[in-house]
Amino acid sequence: MLKLAFSNEDWTNMLKLADRLYEESAILYHYQLQQPRKKTSHSRPLIYYIGYSQLCKGVAYQKLKQYKLSRDCIEKYTDLSWMRGVEENEKYIIDDFRIFASGNTYTVDLMEGRHSVLSEYVQYLKQHRRELVAGMITILECAIKKDLYIEWVLADLSKELEEIESNPDNSTSARYYTEYLYLFSLYKYKQGDYRGAAEKNLVALTSSVKLEDNTAFKKLTALFESFREFVSTDHEQVYKLQLKSILEGVLKNEKGISFSTIHSGSN
Repeated sequence: MLKLAFSNEDWTNMLKLADRLYEESAILYHYQLQQPRKKTSHSRPLIYYIGYSQLCKGVAYQKLKQYKLSRDCIEKYTDLSWMRGVEENEKYIIDDFRIFASGNTYTVDLMEGRHSVLSEYVQYLKQHRRELVAGMITILECAIKKDLYIEWVLADLSKELEEIESNPDNSTSARYYTEYLYLFSLYKYKQGDYRGAAEKNLVALTSSVKLEDNTAFKKLTALFESFREFVSTDHEQVYKLQLKSILEGVLKNEKGISFSTIHSGSN
């Protein structure tokens, strides 16, 4: 549910869902303290859900530009070592959320205009590669909204970004990957690099279709249309083929209707 709210950019609902997860996890945590021998049947330890709920809430507040509230949430999962009853093989979760907290603090810093942290943030992303795509989303957003100069960042992280773009490894990271490509395309468009904008857009469009990510698809289509007059014939042809493929997929669910029958009828 939280991942769906994130994908749909429904930040208000994401706040509600995060609060519900935190409340339910806190109740179970206190119950577990009273009966330590009785284990919960959840797929992950309670410490994970406690941290994850606050992380999601902090992200939602950040997207809503309520940065003070976002920092309050970050503080709550920066150090989860206070939780009792954590098994030895679960303590890595404490370190994971500490890493997430550092990255999200940099995000809020940048969004609040503290651009001096950018070089530190780039080093953080080099050290924690799994945070790279989410980090680039933040950096690109700042570049677009606040005219932040990031060409040196793109050069410094070029090797890491090439590796990520060649292998988005699962559906969760791929959703971030699609958003990253959308923002990269928007950034290139703003810079007047229409070829680069089209290339990033078309890759992201393919990804959004595979993931059935309608929110991303709508944004990418609207963006492509905004600079369509500037793109090459090759890029426009790929774009048309993408749309044709999508229409064919939709018409499979319509009885007696296919793309070929529509196309022949229009001649």
